Amino acid sequence: MFNLKISRAAIISKEGHSEAKEIAQDIAKILLDKGLRVTSFPNLHLRNVEHVPSVNDVRTSRVDLVVTVSGDGTILRMLRILDSTVPCLCVNVGGRGIMAEIKPDQAKSSIERILRGDFRLERRARLNTSFKRHSLPPALNEVFAMRQSVIRTPVFTIDYDDGAEFTQRMDGAIISTPTGSTGHSYSYGAPFVDGSLDVFILTPVGAISRFPTVVKKTSSILRLMANSSLQLVIDGQEVFALEANTYVDFRKHERDAVFVRFDLGGPFRQLRNLGFA
Repeated sequence: MFNLKISRAAIISKEGHSEAKEIAQDIAKILLDKGLRVTSFPNLHLRNVEHVPSVNDVRTSRVDLVVTVSGDGTILRMLRILDSTVPCLCVNVGGRGIMAEIKPDQAKSSIERILRGDFRLERRARLNTSFKRHSLPPALNEVFAMRQSVIRTPVFTIDYDDGAEFTQRMDGAIISTPTGSTGHSYSYGAPFVDGSLDVFILTPVGAISRFPTVVKKTSSILRLMANSSLQLVIDGQEVFALEANTYVDFRKHERDAVFVRFDLGGPFRQLRNLGFA
């Protein structure tokens, strides 16, 4: 049993998705019936539910629980914006729901379990990416460093911060968390990594000499540089330009993402949700 005192919950649902809105409305009514205050984005058009104009405004609402009603893309975007350790209950609507915990018809019983403390909290490491005093939004899945030029293959310098430095000519590199090991890096042949491990995975993309995928502890910084300009893609959703010969640093973000869980699937939940049951 876990004691989580909840007085206000936020519901974040997929914009423009009628089914997600209906499910979010049902969840809001359940929470209100339990005596909780509710904040929502987007507007659920329900009495006694506070609407905020953006997900960013949820950060200042001092909520104790976030309920997402969406697919994985909305979850990733929401976590980058909130950047907090507030527990998240993810209800899958559409898509494979790799990070989701429950289906819509389980919402009422799940909320009742949370209120009586019958749940677990699962922490997932995130990536902090920075260069030249610029800090990018935290990544739950991965950062894809990819070449901007389509006619020139860059030479990458990979510095593991412990005296190990390598140079490789390749199209790009994916730096992922264990959560992201079932994402983009998985499609390039990288291994599935137990989500409870405190590691990062560097997966080369189009390496001429077939440089291996490397799994390393997060206790030290991983640095990457290329001799031509790159694009840094955060969780497949945000893109940032990086000039040639500029080191970009990857380290563990100071705040983990926190999820509400009910079963014992733990770090292998992603494999199950991918269909490997």
